[in-house]
Amino acid sequence: MSPPTLRPIDQLAADWHARSRSPDSREALARLARAEAVVSSLGANDLGDVVASLGRSRQADSRCSAAKVLQAMIRSQGVHPLIPRAILQAVMPGLVVAAKRLSWGSGGDWQEPGPFLSDVVTTAWEVIVEWAGQDRDYAVLDLLSAVRCRLRRQLLRQRSARQRLALGVDPDRLRRPQWAPDTTDLDELARAVNRAVQHDLDSFDAAVLYGNRVLGLTIAELARLTGRSPRHVVGRRDEAVRKLVAETCV
Repeated sequence: MSPPTLRPIDQLAADWHARSRSPDSREALARLARAEAVVSSLGANDLGDVVASLGRSRQADSRCSAAKVLQAMIRSQGVHPLIPRAILQAVMPGLVVAAKRLSWGSGGDWQEPGPFLSDVVTTAWEVIVEWAGQDRDYAVLDLLSAVRCRLRRQLLRQRSARQRLALGVDPDRLRRPQWAPDTTDLDELARAVNRAVQHDLDSFDAAVLYGNRVLGLTIAELARLTGRSPRHVVGRRDEAVRKLVAETCV
């Protein structure tokens, strides 16, 4: 596989540059601001300003505010058709990270990183549109997780099918297992975390475990994301693991 190219990202960035300052963008922001106070408080002129402000979030407080804005955008994206496009542009850096963590599609049917990255973006768009009207506390993490898991399942199915063919087994003649054929260990962990939260697992601990074990974010990345020290993040993750094991053993 050739070195990764970000050409699809560059093309989307150019498209967004042309659309983000348009009258349509200003109208979209006006509608979104009327529906969501957290967006209205930004004082932005158009969706281009909103996305730019989200990209500048570095400190813990500003990252928390940015997460609330994206949560609001997903929840109220139905007020204007340009808002889903703004959400996609806002999460683009996270999509590149997801593509890297999936080794740019290596081991799948993708021969070049470019087409795989295009599929990452397409999958993200599908998830964003599907989630219109939903209110998600961890909107960004959930979105990136959904994209990564969908593509990871696709990779696993492709590898499994090739392995069966290499062994001379006809995939169409195999009996389907009783469990969902596209379930992965990541899906099971996410479900287990959600079950534990319903009992006594702290929501911050769950988010740390979810980000580290499901999304594959490093401790350093989670520390920057949450504004906590790496030692604190490790401690909360380990506590979440302890409670999760206790929950599953009951």
